[in-house]
Amino acid sequence: MEEKKNLGKFIQSKRKAKGISQKELADKLYVTESAVSKWERGISYPDISMIQGICEVLEITEHELFTASDDYRQREIEKNAKSFVKTTKIYSYILYAAYICSLVPCFITNIAVSHKLSWFFIVLLSEAVAFTLLNVPVIVKSHKGLWTIGSFYVSLNALLAGCCIYTGGDWFFTAFLSVTFGMAVVFVPLILLDKTFPEKIRKHNALISLSIDSVLLIVLCMFLVTDKIQALAICAFELILVWLSMIVIRYIRINGFFKTAVCLVLFGIYALIEQPALNVIIDKKPFKLDPINFKIWNETYLNGNIMIIIMSSCIFAAFLFLIGGIIKECKKKDG
Repeated sequence: MEEKKNLGKFIQSKRKAKGISQKELADKLYVTESAVSKWERGISYPDISMIQGICEVLEITEHELFTASDDYRQREIEKNAKSFVKTTKIYSYILYAAYICSLVPCFITNIAVSHKLSWFFIVLLSEAVAFTLLNVPVIVKSHKGLWTIGSFYVSLNALLAGCCIYTGGDWFFTAFLSVTFGMAVVFVPLILLDKTFPEKIRKHNALISLSIDSVLLIVLCMFLVTDKIQALAICAFELILVWLSMIVIRYIRINGFFKTAVCLVLFGIYALIEQPALNVIIDKKPFKLDPINFKIWNETYLNGNIMIIIMSSCIFAAFLFLIGGIIKECKKKDG
């Protein structure tokens, strides 16, 4: 009974705050004045089908109606949300105006001076790049990241193509591969985390991302250099360390201390053999480690001394992590 009275008083207070009579409220809700009177006197509850209508007329939330009290926090959230939407619209209109104000003079000037459209397209494509970064996230309602990255990638390559055509160059494919490789390294792992993709793909994010990066790197290197076999050999050698590290970190089922120890050993070994291996590939020299002599630090021994110190440091750090992993496993068994 007390709940009915509280609800009735709340409806009455909100009705009076709106400055409408019981009859006017009844007319808006298509009920009798007597029904409204019974609600306000706590004799009966409004029918469940009337809830939405009452809330709309009295400008209250369903939560406020059910609790018979003002939800100031929710009202503040809704107010801020409306303010944000309004600000976003104003922001978008300002940007649209800026695009138009810059494009129209460029269009007229290009026609007037060159009697054709030439560099205007560079301005247009530049603004398309800005549009993808500033407006697409506001326009798109879902998967904002995917749409923003995708549209930015397309518009950036379109801009590069436009500049290449305007300057009469032949560098577009090099720029295209470079942009594709750079964006793949940064964004593919993030894109594959999107729930748009099946769980199986997201589970093997690292494997798929590294595969894409490896292929793009090999294609880019082979395109840029004359000796393609040499480029392929260098890429393959350098990628071995990356792939081994990824397999250890992602797929070998051991604790993090052991994984770190294995990776440190790999890094140490690579630090020691990398330069001699590259000498074999590039200069066709026989494989030979750089000479080591800690008493002499001239050009002959400098690189070898530094590399052996790096390897020793990695091995020592790996040993410490190995001990940490053993301690962790012992605690796990005791627990």
